[in-house]
Order: sequence, then structure tokens, then C-alpha cells
Amino acid sequence: MPRHDPHNKTSAHRRLLGVLLRPRSINGLVLASFAVVATPLMVAIVASVVYVNRLNTQSERLVMQGVAVTRDSKRLNSLLIGMERSARQYRVLGSDDLLQRFASQAKDFETELKSLASLHLDTVPSWNLSKLRTQVASLATQLGTGDQQTNNVIATLNSIRDATDAIADQGTQFVDQELDRLQSTARHARLFLLVCVFALIPAAIALGLFLTFVITRPLRQILDAVAHLGTGDFSRPVSIVAPASELDRLGERLDWMRQRLATLDEEKQQFIRHMSHELKTPLASIREGTELLADGSVGRLSQEQHEVATILQSNSQDLATLIDNLLNSAAWQQQRSRLEYAECDLAALIARMIERQKLAIEARGLNVERPRSSVWLTADADRLHLIVDNLLANAVKYSPAGGTIRIEVEHDTRGGTDLYVSDDGPGVAPAERERIFEAFVRGSSTPGTASAVKGTGIGLSVVRDCAQAHGGHADVVERGGCRSVFHVYIPPQNALA
Repeated sequence: MPRHDPHNKTSAHRRLLGVLLRPRSINGLVLASFAVVATPLMVAIVASVVYVNRLNTQSERLVMQGVAVTRDSKRLNSLLIGMERSARQYRVLGSDDLLQRFASQAKDFETELKSLASLHLDTVPSWNLSKLRTQVASLATQLGTGDQQTNNVIATLNSIRDATDAIADQGTQFVDQELDRLQSTARHARLFLLVCVFALIPAAIALGLFLTFVITRPLRQILDAVAHLGTGDFSRPVSIVAPASELDRLGERLDWMRQRLATLDEEKQQFIRHMSHELKTPLASIREGTELLADGSVGRLSQEQHEVATILQSNSQDLATLIDNLLNSAAWQQQRSRLEYAECDLAALIARMIERQKLAIEARGLNVERPRSSVWLTADADRLHLIVDNLLANAVKYSPAGGTIRIEVEHDTRGGTDLYVSDDGPGVAPAERERIFEAFVRGSSTPGTASAVKGTGIGLSVVRDCAQAHGGHADVVERGGCRSVFHVYIPPQNALA
């Protein structure tokens, strides 16, 4: 028989409880959050209504029963005085009308006692009221049976006066007691309202802020994931910690999209590497053939033929440069996270790049102004090589024949390095300055010669990526009367810490 694991059973119960308590949609999450925030406020409102209802009930009882007991006690005293007057007059006059009036007054006295008993006052005992009713009822039967009984009735009425005075005092005591209760309830209500103001409302605000954080955190995570995907960083998995399963599914779809984009990017880089190598093989043969034609190794050429051979040789060299840029871009995309910092002389590096492109510079009759003294900085030498090589090649391509290329290097107060490269070419249109550094984006300006091959838009993107890898940036600025100056900033190494 299969064995049951109690741990797995408990975990299954917890998962089931999490599914039941966890909203499935964002709307459910918002409604649940609203309910949680509104609960303490609703408790405060309900409790306030209860306190107000209690105050209303106690105040009504105080007013109604207080007025009734005051009225009845005064009425008892008035009836008692009338009964005593009737008894004394009967003792003198002996009239039957006085006996009837006394009996009527006694009956009214009993009625008032019953009315007072119906109030159920805590301070006025019901047994005392019943005793008074019995005494008054017996007095009505005693009056008129003899002089001695009449005198006893008058004496008893005097003792009953003390009892009615005590009832009046007990009524006043009831009013004071109810007033104390009303004041106590009012104090409790005021204290509760203060607790609501200084505890429940801040608690509701704290709950609101907490739930806002809980709701907005997955949204920020989604925005951060989208931003990384937008920059081409597909290495970090997308993980969304969300209180709603709908956001979890969104995170899963984003991670799927990340993996898909990473696969497509790898396929793209592989395609570029393969195509670049495939193109370089026939291009090498073309370059060798054009060089043989140009130097007359296969026979002397006419002037027109020599010009065509020269154009073919120049264009094949440009095509080779473009293929090298594609290879450099593919290699950079794979290795841009691995920088090796070292002390570099940027002026010496610029001189080497100028020497490397010497043939193209002399063929165009260009003049290059560069820094003559050493400029030291801490950076990755290979990345600086790519920056200077691509900026110089771009300036050579777009400079008119006989123009001047200016390369300037400056240090700022923080220890960073600014590299400026400008030429006499048409420059970059202001509307294109933001996008000119994006991969495969080419400006609308035409090269300095009609025979130059149109670029692929890779070189400047490599420049930007290399600068950003150092924590710097690349842009197009206006400087020294030139409207289009390519600027690269490399911050000091300690600024990345």
C-alpha cells in the first residue's frame, strides 16, 4: 500500500490555502486591498454609531423618566396636602362630601404611585411604593368611623409625608445617577474617537501605504525587466514576486519573451559572424586581383583602366573595413562585460590609429590634428582602440578632400577623460543625433567622396557600447564653431565603485 507523507499533505494544504486567499486578478487584488484598508475605518464608524445610539438612549431615559419622577413626586405631595386638608376639615365639619373628596384624592394618590412604579427606577424600591398604596387605601376606609380614627388618619398622613419626601429625594438621586452614566458614556465615546483619530486612522494609512507598496512592487519589477530587455540585456531572468496570480503569469510571459529574444540575438550574432567570414574569403581574392591590376603586375593599364582599378581597390578596402566592424560588433556583444583596466596612453593610441589609416588619409589629402603630449588614463585598451578606430574611420569617410580632422583630449576636474573628434564634413543633423549611435542606424549625410561605400551603422554603436561599458557615454555636441563634434566621456575608474 502507498505510504502517505504528512509533510506533503501539509504543503498541499498550504498551497491550497494560498490559492484561496490570493486574488487571481489585479481587480481582485485592488478590491481586497480596499477592503483591508476600509475595515478599521468601518469598525470605527460602527462603534461610533453604537456609542451615539447609547448616548441617545440614555439621554432619552434621563429626560423622560427624570421629568416623570419629578412630576409624580410633586403630584404626590400635592395630593397628600389635599388629603390632609380634607381629613382636618372632616374632623371639624363632619361632611360626607369631604369623605368622598378624601376617597377620590386617595385613589388619585394610588394612581400616581402605580405610575411611579411603572418607571422601574433603581433608586425607588417597588416594595416601598406598594406599602404606601396599602396605607393610603386603608386610610380611606378608616376616615369617618370615629374621632380617634380620624386623628390616626391625620397622624398617618404626616408619616406618609416623610415617605413622599424620600421619594422626591430618590427621584433626584435617579436623575443624578443617570446623568453620571450619561457623562461616563460620553467620556468613553470621546476616548474611543480619540483612539480612532490617533490609532485607527494612522493604522489605515499605514495599511494603505503597505498595500500600495505590495501592489506597485511587481509593477516596478515589470518595468525594470522591460527596461533591461529594451537595452538588450537578456542575461537576467525575469522574476516577479506578486500578490496576484495574474501578475505571475505576466512575469512568466516576460521571461519567455526574454529567452526568445536571447535566442534570436544569439542567432543574429552567429549569422553576422558566419556571413562576415564567408564574405571575407571572396573579398580577399578581389582585393588581391585589384592590387595586381593596379600595380601593373598583369600588364600595363591605360589611364582609364588604372582609375577603375584604383576605385575597385579602394572600395574593396572599405568593404573589408565594414566586415571587420561587423566582426568587432559581434565579438563586443559577447565580451562587453569583461573589461581589463590598465594604464593607457591615449595620445599614443591615437597616433597608432592614424598610422593604421595612413593610406586612406594621404589618398584624400587630409590633415589630422592630434594631441602631441601623453594623455594617461585607466581604461580597457581594446575598447579604447575600437572607440578611436571607429571615430577616426568615420571622420576620414565624411571629410572632404583636403579637409582637417581634429582630435582633442581633455581631463575634467573629477579625473574623467573627454575625447572630441570633428571634421569638415556635413555633420550630423540635429534630429539624428540621438539615434546615430544605435546599431544599424545611418545618418542622412553623404560621405566625402562619391565612391565611398555606405556604412552599416555598426561603428558608432560600438563606440557608444564601449563608452557605456566604462560607465561613460557618447554623444554629438557643438564645440569650437563645429556643429557636429563626436564626444566620448570615460569616467575615472573609482567612479564605478
